[in-house]
Amino acid sequence: MAQEANGAGGDAGEQAPGLRAPEELVACAAMAVVVFATAWGVFTRYVSAQPATWTAEIAATGFCWAIFFGSAAAFRRGQHVSIDMLTGMFPEAARRGATGLADLLTLVFLAWVFWLATTFAIDSWDTPMPSLRWPYTIHYAGAALGLGAMTLRHAIAARGRLSAARGG
Repeated sequence: MAQEANGAGGDAGEQAPGLRAPEELVACAAMAVVVFATAWGVFTRYVSAQPATWTAEIAATGFCWAIFFGSAAAFRRGQHVSIDMLTGMFPEAARRGATGLADLLTLVFLAWVFWLATTFAIDSWDTPMPSLRWPYTIHYAGAALGLGAMTLRHAIAARGRLSAARGG
C-alpha cells in the first residue's frame, strides 16, 4: 500500500522490468558506458602507446545520465530521504496539510529545475566537447531528461498520496 502511494509497486506483471522501470534501465546502461569508457581509457593509457583522450568525455556524459536517471529511479521507489520526525507529532489534518505543501513545493522546484536544465541543454547545442566535437547537449540532456522523469514520478506519487489522504 505504501509503495503504491509513493508511485512504486502496482500490478505490472505483464510488462518487462525495463518497461516498468525505464529510469533504472537508462541508469544501468549509463553506468555500463562509464565502466567501459574508464576501463578503455586506463587500458590505452598504460598498455598502448596512444591514450584515448575521448574516454573522459564519454565517462563524464555517462556519469551525468546515471546520476540523474538513478535519482529518478529513487523517486519512483520512494527512496529519497525524508525526515518526518516533526510532522509525525502533528495532528492528522496538519500532517496531511504539511505533506501536501511539501509535495507542492517539491513539484514546483523539480519543474523549475527541469526547465532550467532543458534550456541549458538546448543552449549548449553549439558548444562542442573538446575531443569528440559532439555538442554538449548530449551531456546535459541526461540532467534535463532525468529531472523530467523525477518531476513526472513525483507528480504521480503526490497524486497517489493525495488520493489516499482523501480516502479514495
